[in-house]
Formats: sequence, structure tokens, C-alpha cells
Amino acid sequence: MTVAELIDHPPAVCRGCGLVLRGKAYYLGGKAFHPATNKQSKVNHFGGFVCSERCDYSAALELEKSMPGHQGQTRLSSELARDIARKWNDD
Repeated sequence: MTVAELIDHPPAVCRGCGLVLRGKAYYLGGKAFHPATNKQSKVNHFGGFVCSERCDYSAALELEKSMPGHQGQTRLSSELARDIARKWNDD
């Protein structure tokens, strides 16, 4: 990524850990790639890029906890946890 590209748009960021990824921010569309492995980043269930299964799980849990009726939640709903596991095991 060139300096000019960084000036033109905000970078993609992992929603779980904040790692800066190669690519445009999620809301601008396109793809993002992990800077160390060059693998394409996956998209969280609620939107946004994530760099690992752990980040995917923690970002989804944080967003689910912000929903009405979920404040004391300590783990994801079983359907969402299965969806995340399936997505990362497809590789």
C-alpha cells in the first residue's frame, strides 16, 4: 500500500484487536489482508474485518452484549458460535 493510498482512505482495522490490515476500511468496501500472512481477512457476523477466529469471537460477543437483553452475557449464542467455527474451519 502506498502513502497516497493511505491518505485517500482510512485503513482496514481488525474489529477484535485493532490490528491495522492492508486494504480499505470495511465501510468503504473491498477486501483486507493480514499484514504478516497476506491471507484475506474474514468478515465478522455483525460487519467489520477480523484477523483471527479469536478476534471474530470476541468482536461478536462484544457487539452481542451491547444489544438489549444481553448485558450480562459471557458467551455467544450457540448458533452464532457455530457459525463462527464453521467459517474458520472452511479454510
